[in-house]
Amino acid sequence: MKHLIFLLLTAFHVVSGIAQDPFSETLISQGKSTVKQVPEIISFSVQFELRNQDYDKCTSLALGKIDTFKMKLRENGINEDLIKTASYSIQEITDRDNRTRELIHLGYQARIPIIIKLEVTNPKADDIFELLKSTFKSEIRISFELSPEQKEKAKESLLTLAVDDAKSKAEILASSLDIQLGKVIKVQYGDPEVIRNFTRSYNDLRSTERMMAASSVSRSNITTLTPPEVSMVASVVLAFEIVYN
Repeated sequence: MKHLIFLLLTAFHVVSGIAQDPFSETLISQGKSTVKQVPEIISFSVQFELRNQDYDKCTSLALGKIDTFKMKLRENGINEDLIKTASYSIQEITDRDNRTRELIHLGYQARIPIIIKLEVTNPKADDIFELLKSTFKSEIRISFELSPEQKEKAKESLLTLAVDDAKSKAEILASSLDIQLGKVIKVQYGDPEVIRNFTRSYNDLRSTERMMAASSVSRSNITTLTPPEVSMVASVVLAFEIVYN
């Protein structure tokens, strides 16, 4: 009798588990979308480096270089607040004596990454490029990116198009299988691989941007550079209840 009760309880749990599976009677459809835009922002970046034997002198010279560059910007009618420095570091430079294997102090090196972003159509882009070249004597990298407004608009379009695509595919499948779609019971926004594992989470937006070295670009070429199109891709997965005819 005890064995019979145990078997009945086990069978009850198995049936309950199947009935409670939210995806046992669902149709899962993936929608994709792509939006392309021409970036409105141009970004200049320089990795400024300076060396000196004395720590305080190295720090003073590095910060003085930044002040000099800001002054040049003001003289050319450019807002100095455009300059952004993500970090600042100063490190000791050492070498090892081949004979004694002892460390030899060679001085200090300051590193300051500088980034300036402005609209591609801003006529001051040429002036900024020339000032960067003449002030820092370092490689300048130019990249193009979407403005915050462009990104927000693109995200809205991507989501709308991806959802429409998922709905359209689900309706075609339902018609072919002679079933009806019920309500949407789950939405997953992210990587296409979520179909294989519907509970996983991924990044919601992917974009491609191009960067180029510009230390040798002449002044006349800056204004003629054409930003490459940026492709933004989104994926949405919808799970519909299935209603049989």
